[in-house]
Amino acid sequence: MSALRDPSVREWLVSAAILLASYLAARALSFLFGKGLGAAARRTATGLDDRLVTAVRRPVTYALFLIGAYVAVHRSPLPDHWKALIDQGLFVLSVLLITLALIRAYVILMTWYTNESPRAAAGGLGVEFGPLLSKLGSVIIALIAGITILEYMGVKVESLIVSLGVGSLAVGLAAKDTLANMFAGFNLMLDRPFKIGDRIQLASGEVGDVMAIGMRATRLKTPDETILVIPNSVLTTEKVVNQSQPTPHLTTRVDVGVAYGTDLARARAVLVAAALASDRVDPDRAPVALVTRFGDFAVNLRVVFWPRTFGDQSLATSEVHEEIYRRFADAGIEIPFPVRRIVQEVAP
Repeated sequence: MSALRDPSVREWLVSAAILLASYLAARALSFLFGKGLGAAARRTATGLDDRLVTAVRRPVTYALFLIGAYVAVHRSPLPDHWKALIDQGLFVLSVLLITLALIRAYVILMTWYTNESPRAAAGGLGVEFGPLLSKLGSVIIALIAGITILEYMGVKVESLIVSLGVGSLAVGLAAKDTLANMFAGFNLMLDRPFKIGDRIQLASGEVGDVMAIGMRATRLKTPDETILVIPNSVLTTEKVVNQSQPTPHLTTRVDVGVAYGTDLARARAVLVAAALASDRVDPDRAPVALVTRFGDFAVNLRVVFWPRTFGDQSLATSEVHEEIYRRFADAGIEIPFPVRRIVQEVAP
C-alpha cells in the first residue's frame, strides 16, 4: 500500500489503465464494425460498402489504440527524450495506418467503378483506364504520406525534391522513348480516338481489335488470332483508321463481270438479292448494285453492302460471292472470262 502512495507509481498505474482501456475500446469498435456496420452493409444491394467496411476495420481500430497509447505515454513519468521518440513512432504508425486505409478504400472504389458500377456496363474513359488510375492514385497517397512523415522528422523535403528533380532529369534523358510512350498513353486516354473492343487499321496496314491500352503500349488482336503490341507513340503520330466508328458496319464491295448482251437490270437485281441472302449482311441497309465500266470482254458490275459488324466482313464477302455464282447460274447469266485465240499463219 505504501507503494501506491508514490506519485510515480500512481502515474504508471493510470497510464496502464488508459492503455488497457484503449485496447478494450479498440476491440469493442472492431466488434461494432464487424457486427453492426457489417450487418447493415450486407443488407444493401451493392457489395461496395461491405468491402469498404472490411478494408478500414483494422486500420481504424488500431488508430484508436494508438490514440490511447499516446495519452498513456504522456501521462507516464517517462523522460522527455523517451516521450519524444515514442511520439515519433506513434505518429509514423498513425500515418501508415491512415495511408493503408485510404489506399484500400481508393482501390476498392476504383475496382467497383470499373467492374460493377452502371458506368462499367456502358463503358467509358474510367472503365478503360481504371487500373491505371488505381495505381496512380495509390502512388500519390503513398507519396503524400511519405512527405508528411519526413516533414515531421525534420527532413528538408524541398532539398530532397530538388535532388530528385536532377536525378529524374537524367533518368528522363535515358528513358525518353519510354516516357514518350507514357505521355502518348495519357494523350490516348484524353483524346479517345478508339476504345477497347474497336477494330483499328494502322498506317502500315495491320488490322486488329483493341484488347488493352496500357501506359506504354496498346495490344491488338489481329484476325489471325495473334497479338500485336504497338507503342503508344506510334498511335498518336501516325494515321489510324477506326473501323468501328461511327458504326461497326464496314462498306464492302464485290465486283463481278457479265457477258455483253446480258440484261443489266436483271443482273443488278440478282446481285442485290444475293447480298441480302447472307445472314451476316445488315438487312436495314439496302445493298446497292452498280454498273462500273465496260471491260474488254465483260460488263463490270459492283454490289455494295454492309456486314452486321466488322468481324463479319470476311465471311459475308465469301457468302455473297457464293450466292452470286449460284444465282447467276440459275438465271442463265454468264460470267465471261478472257479467251486468247492464237492464229498461226502458214507461209505460202
